[in-house]
Amino acid sequence: MKPVKTNVILIVTVLGLFMPISVQGQFFKKLKKNVENKIVKKASEKTDEFLNGNGEKTSVPDAKPGPASDNTISQSETADKKDPVAVNDHNVLTFKATSKDFRDVVIQAHKGLPRYGDVYFLRGTTAPTMNKAYKALLELKFLESTFKDLDQSKLTKHQNIAGDLAKKNSEFAQNHLLILARETLSDEKLQDYFCDSEAKSPCNFYNPAGDRAHVSSWGGNRNNEFAQNRSYTNFIKNHYGTLQAWSNSFYEDGTQIAYFVARGAVAEKYDFKNKGYWIRSIFSIGGDFILHNSNFLAYSENEKTLKNYSKKVFLPVGPTAAKTFNLIERSPVFVVFKVKVTPKITSPNRISWEFELEDTKMEFYKDGLLSQKMGESDIRTIKFKD
Repeated sequence: MKPVKTNVILIVTVLGLFMPISVQGQFFKKLKKNVENKIVKKASEKTDEFLNGNGEKTSVPDAKPGPASDNTISQSETADKKDPVAVNDHNVLTFKATSKDFRDVVIQAHKGLPRYGDVYFLRGTTAPTMNKAYKALLELKFLESTFKDLDQSKLTKHQNIAGDLAKKNSEFAQNHLLILARETLSDEKLQDYFCDSEAKSPCNFYNPAGDRAHVSSWGGNRNNEFAQNRSYTNFIKNHYGTLQAWSNSFYEDGTQIAYFVARGAVAEKYDFKNKGYWIRSIFSIGGDFILHNSNFLAYSENEKTLKNYSKKVFLPVGPTAAKTFNLIERSPVFVVFKVKVTPKITSPNRISWEFELEDTKMEFYKDGLLSQKMGESDIRTIKFKD
């Protein structure tokens, strides 16, 4: 059968060469279109298989996130060996630990950049992330003046801090380091710093969901204040400097290019006159990992209008594509902006992450995984209505 097919194609091609030039152009145009259609059809079939769970399954890391697994592209494959960030195939960024005493920090990504705002997690489908660890490392870097008051020789007692700003800062910094240690230390080091040395068996620092459990004090909950102080000061001596150096590798120039994901919803039925959907409530629904819409630095008139989420925005979608997406009123829509993020210190223990548009393009997706793109709009020309 294959030789016959090949001969037919050769005959048709030869005949095409003897046609007039204008006819040849139409002939090859149709031939190219047919080939393209077959390619698109095949790709669509594969995409449908993946989205419906009928295609190949992509493995995900174990419930306990740790150092980069076999599924993670190694640093040598993605960047220079000194680069602390590795991109893997689960739409995450992996920030490589600078010491074996710590585990790598993983956050969600989009197109190789951090994903902020509305993040999407579905157990068994998306890779586990460590948002608390990532945020705590950023705070360690930028709350530098607060950490200068850190008492490194002993734990600060809450009852002795009234009216003393330096002690308040020290208590905050110590609590912050407790969270950071809990989230970033290796399993072995967790035993050293947070498990009672007289315990008959190793402590369990994971909850049933596979996440790091809450740790309330240094040295183990049952230890006295001397053991707790000893555990804390050992951590300061052995690991505080390493954490500081690691935190300084983030936001190297004081800013970060990232993607901000906002969530809106379909406002009404498909608009056949304008050929598209009206999307409402952008910025008003969804999560706020690192970025919140209140800190959007809107400069142009359209940006200011967009920030006022009472306005609906228009997404052009052709009727054929609209039939495929099959959206109804109130269906969620995920809107992606490329942004530049800058920290703003608003108090000794608080950072507001301000952001401005790095690109005027807005991308619209049907799903939180950002795998089903519906279209794009430009902030400079987008249509609004009440």
